[in-house]
Amino acid sequence: MITIHRIAGTSAQPFCWVDLCQPSREELAEADRQVGFALPTRAAIGEIEFSSRVRIEGDVLFLNVPRFQDDDGPTAPLGFALSPRMLVTQREQRMDSLEAVAAQLEKNPCRTSDDLLLRLLDQVVGRLADRLEALEAEITETTRAVFDEPYKSRDMERMLRQVGGMGRRLGGMHNAGQGLLRLATYLDGAAPDWFGADAAKRIGLLHKDLVTLGEFEQHLDDRVEFLLDSVLGMINMDQNNVMKVMAVASVVGIPPTVLVGIWGMNFAHMPELKWHDAYYWALGVIALSVVLPLAWFRRRGWV
Repeated sequence: MITIHRIAGTSAQPFCWVDLCQPSREELAEADRQVGFALPTRAAIGEIEFSSRVRIEGDVLFLNVPRFQDDDGPTAPLGFALSPRMLVTQREQRMDSLEAVAAQLEKNPCRTSDDLLLRLLDQVVGRLADRLEALEAEITETTRAVFDEPYKSRDMERMLRQVGGMGRRLGGMHNAGQGLLRLATYLDGAAPDWFGADAAKRIGLLHKDLVTLGEFEQHLDDRVEFLLDSVLGMINMDQNNVMKVMAVASVVGIPPTVLVGIWGMNFAHMPELKWHDAYYWALGVIALSVVLPLAWFRRRGWV
């Protein structure tokens, strides 16, 4: 799908924003004709070499994020192609960040194409920060549930899946954040000469934000790893408790089995078999052989 936003900008520099969302081969060729230069394919945007992420052809600057994830959508490449009169965005998924900027253009138009690019990047980074904050709150709540609340065995599987989902989402955010950081690092040191006067300051702030988010991602990664180890430890403890109960039950069952086996033998002379209350005495001894081991295990703290 091709969406074209014609922006007046300054009186001397009108420009266009061409937004390509999952473009077909025909739409990509049409976009090439309209913008006046060749746009990279999806495969080219997805290459991870730095030379593929950032390159300049004439006065056109190509910036690519090979692994980008917005919200909990699929991981897909995100590309920007920037010239003094044109900004082209290439994406494979719906992005609330870009749509939010598009909705603000009428009330708050951009002055130049680089102004629009930096506004888009600011919005994307802000969205990434919001997702990291939401994930931190989820990690904190899950940690509290693991350590502060009583749990049942069936809760552990749910928590394990939950922690796995956190790790998956954090991995997607890490890929997006590192990809944006590489672009910001490049722009911070080698922005084109035709960028606006305030672009250097905005790029510097963007770079600092992404560095901060990278440190925060590492902190969350450590917490997710700790939480994963904790949940696995709880599962191991629960399994050990089950094995302990099974071991206790097997040991407790040995004495009555032995006694029942003795009294079940066909001996020629067993005096207790002629006692008047021998049957009840036998039942009592069998019960006592169960109670005494249980009492001893309880005293040792095993049950």
